[in-house]
Amino acid sequence: MREDLDQLMAQLAAGGTHRSLDGLEHTVMNAVRRHREDRSSARALAPIRLASVSLALAIGATAGGMAAATTLLEPRQLSPFSTEAHLAPSTLLDGGR
Repeated sequence: MREDLDQLMAQLAAGGTHRSLDGLEHTVMNAVRRHREDRSSARALAPIRLASVSLALAIGATAGGMAAATTLLEPRQLSPFSTEAHLAPSTLLDGGR
């Protein structure tokens, strides 16, 4: 690998420092144009993005609210691992605070 790197450095040194700047302005202006097009398309899609995020938020809030409501309406079962039991492991670990 070292020989390849030395050879490449020698070729680079022998190539000279003069590089043609033909087409540089055209390349830069094309990049600027593409950047402006990307920005304008992002602005055009902003309302769709906002609507989709709002819809996802509404669906999540509705589903979460329904799940919470059904949990509260269900009869509570007393089990060794429930928090309502005074001998539940979670209350014993508390240390009687």
